[in-house]
Amino acid sequence: MRKLYAVLFAMVLMAVGAAQAQTNGYHRLKNVATGHVATLPGKHVFAPNVTEEEACSQPGTVAYFEFDSNQVTHYRAQGTEVVNELAPLMKIMFKTAISEDYYYDLRQEMINTVRASYTGAMGDLLVSYMSRYTYEDFLNYIDAMDTNMYYRETEGGYYLYFKSPAFPLDAGDFTEYFTTKVNTYMSAFRGRLQQMVTPYFADKQEVLPMIYSMIGHLRFGDYFYFTERETEDNGIQFGFANSLDYANEGMNDVWTFVPVDNEDHYIGVNGQCQDAAGKWYASYAVGFPFRMASGMKAYYADGVVDVSKSLVRWREVSGDVIPALTPVILVLNGEKASENKLEVLEDDGGVYIEDNYLKLATNKHDFLLGKQLEEPDTHHYVLGMVHGKPSLVENEQTFFAPNEAYYLEDIYKQYNPSGYLTFSTDVSGVETVAVETNRSDEVFDLQGRRVTHPGKGIYIVNGKKIVIR
Repeated sequence: MRKLYAVLFAMVLMAVGAAQAQTNGYHRLKNVATGHVATLPGKHVFAPNVTEEEACSQPGTVAYFEFDSNQVTHYRAQGTEVVNELAPLMKIMFKTAISEDYYYDLRQEMINTVRASYTGAMGDLLVSYMSRYTYEDFLNYIDAMDTNMYYRETEGGYYLYFKSPAFPLDAGDFTEYFTTKVNTYMSAFRGRLQQMVTPYFADKQEVLPMIYSMIGHLRFGDYFYFTERETEDNGIQFGFANSLDYANEGMNDVWTFVPVDNEDHYIGVNGQCQDAAGKWYASYAVGFPFRMASGMKAYYADGVVDVSKSLVRWREVSGDVIPALTPVILVLNGEKASENKLEVLEDDGGVYIEDNYLKLATNKHDFLLGKQLEEPDTHHYVLGMVHGKPSLVENEQTFFAPNEAYYLEDIYKQYNPSGYLTFSTDVSGVETVAVETNRSDEVFDLQGRRVTHPGKGIYIVNGKKIVIR
């Protein structure tokens, strides 16, 4: 019966043929059965675990898709190419997880299983093929794996899938037969494969359920179809299914691409903090260019400071378009995302800010997935309120969210023990709380960099500006 379901499913795919052409642009990936939207919120999480309402304020749900024939050629979210950057990391994972010693141990286990299952010429033939397959052959096989993402139209939406690798041994006329038999016995080795890859994800526990699901549904020459599933410890996650799994009912395996617009499927900004006058603010950094709603403003810190008064100068961004990957402080129309809708743009159209001292929270691959520190570092400043004014407040957290801007400058630990920096559009004319500074003869330029041999120019010495002519 299971084989009959697999055959019927294959016939449906053949009848459907290539997917209808999709429009390139910014979309959300939505599960048709549950209504859940896929998000890449930060760290290592990539899951269909937010509602459409929640998605309207979460930048990680906004992804740029490009389509060609039946392929999703680009799936970019949080500055990360899911197809072209994350998927190929699977190859690195397998190469790293399965060392040469591991490989030969695993090969011997499979040979022992074959000998126990086959006798005579057939068993001898299969063992001879497997014995000739070296570790170098395995590495070449991994390199040749297809990591492209494909999609096929079905009722109500699309199947999304990767192609499972073909059987690695060329056994001539027996290749198809051996593939079928090995797929039957794969369950005996899946636990071992999971054991191998687990250490590779020691600091990425959130992604393990998806990896285990892929290993658990590996069948040579088959497919990995995206599904949504509920896990006991990690909530809703992406899972995978192969063609035999379609004998089961209730699979959440149909998806649709929902264009991001300025109406029902918008992206907006929630307020993070409110000043004494009732105005809402948010620090913001996203992987797509956008135009602000009328009434919103954007500012950046240009690094020129009056340390003795805990001041950092901020400048308004000219125009209403903010380029992708530009950290800014937004002045909002209100607290709710629906009041601060952003028009997501195909092209930047904005001006790159060279002297922006606000930083992006990116991981070691430069993906906009947050910044993880090994231990708290008080040199990091994040948006907050001091005396009812928007400020950069010293923070001892170890993880910085991917869509917030932060400020990093070592000079303040020496000259400014206050723990905060208040924004000012005019450093010399703003009244603020005075703080004591430690005296020193060290010299810094206006960007806070230590200067050993100052020439002509303006510098900061003991928290005061001096001019050398």
